[in-house]
Amino acid sequence: MREPLYLFCGGPAHDNEGRPKPLIQVCEGHSLLRHFLRYKEKRSLQLPKKIILLCENGQESIISREIEGFDFPVPIGVEPCGDNSSTFEKFCRALKIAPDPLAVVQFGYPDVFTFGDFSEPIFTEVQGNDIVFVSAASISSRFPRLILDIYKNKVRGISNYASPVPANPLFVFGGDIWGRVDILRSLVESFLLVFEPRAPSLEYDFFFWLINQNKMNCIILNGDRLWVDSQRDLQHLVAKTQDIL
Repeated sequence: MREPLYLFCGGPAHDNEGRPKPLIQVCEGHSLLRHFLRYKEKRSLQLPKKIILLCENGQESIISREIEGFDFPVPIGVEPCGDNSSTFEKFCRALKIAPDPLAVVQFGYPDVFTFGDFSEPIFTEVQGNDIVFVSAASISSRFPRLILDIYKNKVRGISNYASPVPANPLFVFGGDIWGRVDILRSLVESFLLVFEPRAPSLEYDFFFWLINQNKMNCIILNGDRLWVDSQRDLQHLVAKTQDIL
């Protein structure tokens, strides 16, 4: 698919210089956002038509400066989405400004890296269905799993180290959302008619409502996935992607 890609940027300051998380430094002069974009350029089979960075009011200038002069094959824009806007508010803003109601769009996060195949839904399935597609990644652990006799509290076996969780595994949201603009707009409108809290979340409230309405399908991701949430994750990211630094 060659859909527009909206990235949830912005957020509170993550360093002493007041920069949001996408602008933290992976290494000298190299931000997480640039690293994500360069990694996507080198590893994706097909780039989106354009990329729009969704941020809070007042952050557009610092993010614009970060991508100024950045050599990238597709256009990159910055869209402020309100004061201290939540991810759900950014999502709604992106749908509101999307110029083509029949276009398929993708949402993602610049701090989630996929290693291996870039799984995505079939374009015609997204285009022709009134549902939302999200990515799902199986939980894995650096610890071996134990095979237990739960009635006698005995350990009966042990798995390979760092193996995926087996047998009816739990999955986590993989960080990708796909849908057709007009369908997403309609679902958001219906959700807001019945949802009472003033500040709904995207990843729990809206997703939970979609699940209850039978309006969500998932794309199972293959390969490792890294959520950058700490300095240790940054070090892991550098080790995994040295070829693009």
